[in-house]
Amino acid sequence: MNNDSTFGYIRSMMRTATDRGWIAVGMNLRGQDGLHQVKNTTPRGYNAGYTGDLRGVVEQLEYRLKRRSGGISRKSGKRTSSSNERENNSNVQEEDDDYIGGPIYLLGYSLGANIVTKYLGEESLHGTLPKCIGGGAAMGNPLHIHSGTIAFPWNMLLGAGVKRSILQNATSLRKHHEPGFQHAMKKALLAPTIGKLDDAAAPYLIRNDSYPPYATRIGFKDGEEYWWESSSHRYVGHVSVPLLKISAQDDFLVFGQFQRKLNHCLENPNVVVVKTRCGGHLGWQESPPPSSGGGEGGGLLGGSG
Repeated sequence: MNNDSTFGYIRSMMRTATDRGWIAVGMNLRGQDGLHQVKNTTPRGYNAGYTGDLRGVVEQLEYRLKRRSGGISRKSGKRTSSSNERENNSNVQEEDDDYIGGPIYLLGYSLGANIVTKYLGEESLHGTLPKCIGGGAAMGNPLHIHSGTIAFPWNMLLGAGVKRSILQNATSLRKHHEPGFQHAMKKALLAPTIGKLDDAAAPYLIRNDSYPPYATRIGFKDGEEYWWESSSHRYVGHVSVPLLKISAQDDFLVFGQFQRKLNHCLENPNVVVVKTRCGGHLGWQESPPPSSGGGEGGGLLGGSG
């Protein structure tokens, strides 16, 4: 939560991927640019359940990886040159699923892990998951989102982090001229805990339908509805590609919630669950693994949480 691609664990994983010949892409959730080079141009921030931004990034990567018209068909071995030939070969190229860069694997941490899991479940359930998606990994995913149950002092510390994000994006948030929105943001800034903050902001949070075309909507009734609708345990059972979920037993922040919803993961043969004895919350990458060679042909999209 409130982290970005400048954080050590994100950079470490991206370096590990590139050392093995992979292409690594780090996704900053809207409003979370640690380098302060890309301003949030919308009067909305990210949240635990909105998968629209991730969906947009995947669509862009899929577009870049697809072979263009005029490329070489794998079946025919011939380069198409005329419009008629391109039309005749379009079906062949679609069936080939011919991607330049190989499969894309999604990796998310904490809140980002919840978003990755929810996205894979939404798309898999309706048969719309892009064929370029080879699988995913969710590190420290709570599965069940409920900020109201986070104990002191973490509830206050996490709330302070979200308030910092609101203040950093104050310029873009002020572009929203509805009085109710501004009142909700002020109420959120005055909230003592992350649970109270979510409850105040819920009516104005961005969301999306969980079915095609995954249309963008605005607002939840309250924090309870936001937490329930955003929880990825409702979608993990539908994931149709290999998904690795890793959680540490001494993760003070999410392990309890993860363990209570573990059955939803175990019901899906595509999901592999790993529980480590230590590691805390996202502390597995304190020291890098030994470097080893690896083949090219894949891409890694990492999202912070």
